[in-house]
Amino acid sequence: MALAQTQALLARLFTDDDLRREFFEAPIAVATRFGLSMHDTERLAGIDRRETEVFAQSLIGKRALYARRALPLTARALGDRYDALFRQAIRGAAREATSRSDAAALTAFLETRVAKCELEPRWVADLARFELAFIDAGASGATLFFRAFDCNVATVAQALAKGEEISAVRRKTFGVWARAPRGRLRWRLFQP
Repeated sequence: MALAQTQALLARLFTDDDLRREFFEAPIAVATRFGLSMHDTERLAGIDRRETEVFAQSLIGKRALYARRALPLTARALGDRYDALFRQAIRGAAREATSRSDAAALTAFLETRVAKCELEPRWVADLARFELAFIDAGASGATLFFRAFDCNVATVAQALAKGEEISAVRRKTFGVWARAPRGRLRWRLFQP
Protein backbone atom coordinates (compact mmCIF):
# COMPACT_ATOMS: atom_id res chain seq x y z
CA MET A 1 0.00 0.00 0.00
CA ALA A 2 2.83 2.43 0.81
CA LEU A 3 4.36 1.84 -2.62
CA ALA A 4 1.10 2.70 -4.38
CA GLN A 5 0.70 5.90 -2.34
CA THR A 6 4.32 6.91 -3.00
CA GLN A 7 3.91 6.26 -6.72
CA ALA A 8 0.67 8.27 -6.78
CA LEU A 9 2.37 11.23 -5.12
CA LEU A 10 5.38 11.04 -7.44
CA ALA A 11 3.11 10.92 -10.50
CA ARG A 12 1.33 14.04 -9.29
CA LEU A 13 4.62 15.78 -8.44
CA PHE A 14 5.86 15.25 -11.98
CA THR A 15 2.64 16.47 -13.62
CA ASP A 16 1.22 19.15 -11.32
CA ASP A 17 3.22 22.38 -11.02
CA ASP A 18 1.22 23.69 -8.06
CA LEU A 19 1.50 20.48 -6.06
CA ARG A 20 5.22 20.25 -6.81
CA ARG A 21 5.76 23.81 -5.53
CA GLU A 22 3.65 23.06 -2.43
CA PHE A 23 5.55 19.82 -1.81
CA PHE A 24 8.95 21.49 -1.79
CA GLU A 25 7.64 24.17 0.58
CA ALA A 26 5.99 21.70 2.98
CA PRO A 27 6.86 18.09 2.09
CA ILE A 28 5.55 16.54 5.31
CA ALA A 29 2.13 18.17 4.97
CA VAL A 30 1.74 17.07 1.34
CA ALA A 31 3.02 13.53 1.93
CA THR A 32 0.73 13.15 4.94
CA ARG A 33 -2.22 14.23 2.80
CA PHE A 34 -1.34 11.38 0.44
CA GLY A 35 -1.24 8.91 3.34
CA LEU A 36 2.50 8.26 3.40
CA SER A 37 4.17 6.99 6.55
CA MET A 38 6.75 9.19 8.27
CA HIS A 39 9.52 6.89 7.00
CA ASP A 40 8.33 7.21 3.37
CA THR A 41 7.77 10.94 3.82
CA GLU A 42 11.33 11.46 5.00
CA ARG A 43 12.72 9.47 2.09
CA LEU A 44 10.60 11.37 -0.43
CA ALA A 45 11.42 14.74 1.13
CA GLY A 46 15.04 14.11 0.24
CA ILE A 47 14.52 14.20 -3.52
CA ASP A 48 16.35 16.96 -5.35
CA ARG A 49 14.08 19.82 -6.37
CA ARG A 50 16.09 20.83 -9.43
CA GLU A 51 16.20 17.28 -10.78
CA THR A 52 12.49 16.88 -10.14
CA GLU A 53 11.77 20.10 -12.06
CA VAL A 54 13.97 19.03 -14.96
CA PHE A 55 12.28 15.63 -15.15
CA ALA A 56 8.80 17.21 -14.92
CA GLN A 57 9.63 19.64 -17.74
CA SER A 58 10.92 16.80 -19.92
CA LEU A 59 7.65 14.91 -19.38
CA ILE A 60 5.63 17.98 -20.32
CA GLY A 61 7.80 18.43 -23.40
CA LYS A 62 7.12 14.86 -24.48
CA ARG A 63 3.41 15.28 -23.87
CA ALA A 64 3.42 18.49 -25.92
CA LEU A 65 5.20 16.69 -28.75
CA TYR A 66 2.71 13.80 -28.75
CA ALA A 67 -0.26 16.19 -28.65
CA ARG A 68 1.35 18.18 -31.49
CA ARG A 69 1.48 14.95 -33.52
CA ALA A 70 -2.17 14.24 -32.67
CA LEU A 71 -3.30 17.75 -33.68
CA PRO A 72 -0.73 18.78 -36.29
CA LEU A 73 -2.81 21.40 -38.09
CA THR A 74 -3.93 22.98 -34.83
CA ALA A 75 -0.31 23.16 -33.71
CA ARG A 76 0.63 24.76 -37.03
CA ALA A 77 -2.19 27.29 -36.72
CA LEU A 78 -1.13 28.22 -33.17
CA GLY A 79 2.52 28.52 -34.17
CA ASP A 80 4.73 29.91 -31.38
CA ARG A 81 1.76 30.04 -29.00
CA TYR A 82 1.28 26.26 -29.04
CA ASP A 83 3.63 25.28 -26.20
CA ALA A 84 2.37 27.94 -23.78
CA LEU A 85 -1.28 27.16 -24.53
CA PHE A 86 -0.63 23.43 -24.19
CA ARG A 87 1.02 23.89 -20.79
CA GLN A 88 -1.95 25.97 -19.61
CA ALA A 89 -4.37 23.32 -20.90
CA ILE A 90 -2.78 20.45 -18.98
CA ARG A 91 -2.03 22.38 -15.80
CA GLY A 92 -3.72 21.13 -12.66
CA ALA A 93 -4.82 17.76 -11.47
CA ALA A 94 -3.07 14.74 -12.91
CA ARG A 95 -5.03 12.89 -15.51
CA GLU A 96 -4.35 9.99 -17.75
CA ALA A 97 -1.55 11.47 -19.86
CA THR A 98 -2.24 9.98 -23.27
CA SER A 99 -2.00 11.73 -26.61
CA ARG A 100 -5.78 11.61 -26.85
CA SER A 101 -6.42 12.99 -23.35
CA ASP A 102 -3.88 15.78 -23.82
CA ALA A 103 -5.30 16.62 -27.25
CA ALA A 104 -8.79 16.69 -25.71
CA ALA A 105 -7.57 18.93 -22.87
CA LEU A 106 -6.01 21.35 -25.34
CA THR A 107 -9.15 21.31 -27.49
CA ALA A 108 -11.38 22.09 -24.49
CA PHE A 109 -9.01 24.83 -23.38
CA LEU A 110 -9.01 26.41 -26.85
CA GLU A 111 -12.82 26.26 -26.99
CA THR A 112 -13.04 28.06 -23.64
CA ARG A 113 -10.55 30.74 -24.67
CA VAL A 114 -12.30 31.32 -28.02
CA ALA A 115 -15.73 31.46 -26.34
CA LYS A 116 -14.40 34.15 -23.98
CA CYS A 117 -12.91 36.04 -26.97
CA GLU A 118 -9.42 35.55 -25.51
CA LEU A 119 -7.98 33.73 -28.52
CA GLU A 120 -7.82 34.38 -32.23
CA PRO A 121 -8.39 33.11 -34.84
CA ARG A 122 -11.79 31.87 -33.73
CA TRP A 123 -11.66 28.91 -36.11
CA VAL A 124 -8.72 27.33 -34.24
CA ALA A 125 -11.10 25.71 -31.73
CA ASP A 126 -13.16 24.22 -34.57
CA LEU A 127 -9.97 22.95 -36.18
CA ALA A 128 -8.86 21.25 -32.95
CA ARG A 129 -12.30 19.64 -32.55
CA PHE A 130 -12.14 18.50 -36.19
CA GLU A 131 -8.75 16.83 -35.70
CA LEU A 132 -9.86 15.34 -32.37
CA ALA A 133 -12.87 13.79 -34.13
CA PHE A 134 -10.52 11.70 -36.25
CA ILE A 135 -8.69 10.51 -33.14
CA ASP A 136 -11.97 9.55 -31.51
CA ALA A 137 -13.22 7.90 -34.68
CA GLY A 138 -9.96 5.98 -34.96
CA ALA A 139 -10.82 3.91 -31.89
CA SER A 140 -11.56 0.30 -32.73
CA GLY A 141 -15.08 -0.93 -33.19
CA ALA A 142 -18.15 0.55 -34.79
CA THR A 143 -18.35 4.33 -34.77
CA LEU A 144 -21.06 6.86 -35.45
CA PHE A 145 -20.92 10.39 -34.18
CA PHE A 146 -21.61 13.96 -35.19
CA ARG A 147 -19.89 17.28 -34.65
CA ALA A 148 -21.03 20.84 -35.34
CA PHE A 149 -18.59 23.58 -36.34
CA ASP A 150 -18.95 27.33 -36.76
CA CYS A 151 -16.82 27.44 -39.91
CA ASN A 152 -15.97 25.19 -42.82
CA VAL A 153 -13.13 23.37 -41.11
CA ALA A 154 -12.27 21.30 -44.16
CA THR A 155 -11.30 24.45 -46.07
CA VAL A 156 -9.23 25.66 -43.12
CA ALA A 157 -7.51 22.27 -42.80
CA GLN A 158 -6.75 22.08 -46.53
CA ALA A 159 -5.33 25.60 -46.59
CA LEU A 160 -3.13 24.91 -43.56
CA ALA A 161 -1.90 21.60 -44.99
CA LYS A 162 -0.94 23.34 -48.24
CA GLY A 163 0.58 26.35 -46.50
CA GLU A 164 -1.96 28.67 -48.11
CA GLU A 165 -3.63 31.73 -46.67
CA ILE A 166 -6.71 30.92 -44.63
CA SER A 167 -9.95 32.68 -45.32
CA ALA A 168 -12.36 31.04 -42.92
CA VAL A 169 -15.92 32.18 -43.34
CA ARG A 170 -18.27 31.64 -40.43
CA ARG A 171 -20.72 29.13 -41.80
CA LYS A 172 -22.35 26.40 -39.76
CA THR A 173 -20.92 23.03 -40.78
CA PHE A 174 -21.88 19.58 -39.56
CA GLY A 175 -19.66 16.52 -39.65
CA VAL A 176 -20.46 12.85 -39.40
CA TRP A 177 -17.98 10.03 -38.82
CA ALA A 178 -19.06 6.42 -39.32
CA ARG A 179 -17.50 2.98 -39.41
CA ALA A 180 -19.12 -0.45 -39.39
CA PRO A 181 -17.43 -3.14 -37.27
CA ARG A 182 -14.10 -4.00 -38.96
CA GLY A 183 -15.01 -1.52 -41.68
CA ARG A 184 -13.29 1.54 -43.05
CA LEU A 185 -13.80 4.94 -41.45
CA ARG A 186 -15.91 7.32 -43.50
CA TRP A 187 -16.56 10.96 -42.77
CA ARG A 188 -18.32 13.86 -44.41
CA LEU A 189 -19.04 17.52 -43.76
CA PHE A 190 -22.36 19.15 -44.59
CA GLN A 191 -23.40 22.78 -44.76
CA PRO A 192 -27.11 23.63 -44.58
